Amino acid sequence: MVQSLPEQTQLLAVSKYTTDEKVACLIKAGQQDFAEAKPQSLRDRAQHYPQVRWHMIGPLQKNKAKYVGKFAATWHSLCDVETALAVAKHVQDRVLPVWIQVNISGESQKQGVSEADLTLFYTQICPIKELHVVGLMGMAAKDGDKRQTFAKLRQCRDNLLAQFPESACQGLSMGMSNDWRIAIEEGATMIRLGSNIFND
Repeated sequence: MVQSLPEQTQLLAVSKYTTDEKVACLIKAGQQDFAEAKPQSLRDRAQHYPQVRWHMIGPLQKNKAKYVGKFAATWHSLCDVETALAVAKHVQDRVLPVWIQVNISGESQKQGVSEADLTLFYTQICPIKELHVVGLMGMAAKDGDKRQTFAKLRQCRDNLLAQFPESACQGLSMGMSNDWRIAIEEGATMIRLGSNIFND
């Protein structure tokens, strides 16, 4: 379990593998932000525990977009314009905060916008009024240089802000169970932890 975090870093409890009992226990302890990787699971838990915020962190197919549009407090895995438009159709009476997923590790099996395409992608997402880009999300390779990878995501964020000074794209969602300390040192504003918290 993480004992304490810097003031600027938010903890996102990844509950995709854990039980409802452990979720309820963590809610009782004061945790307000949880993440699911499957849209149906997000839907179900958002309805079961509406008193907390449910974040979508996994890959999303367009035919499941309605669950994110209706139930997600935040969407962390945005990397496709068509899927973004599909989600936007189901967002009603609010604006959905979104994080653009960037493939900072360069691994072909991981989804995400490439560094080279990030500026263009950002300009394609901005006109979608139902969505509001609040940051970038990325994952380090299991065996790669994690510090260098997180620094790369921070640089991507800084480059966007230099090009679009009025942008709200301030956040950095990076760092998981085995590398969250390094992510914080490199400027993470949100870390995503599961096994550390739930002992699953």
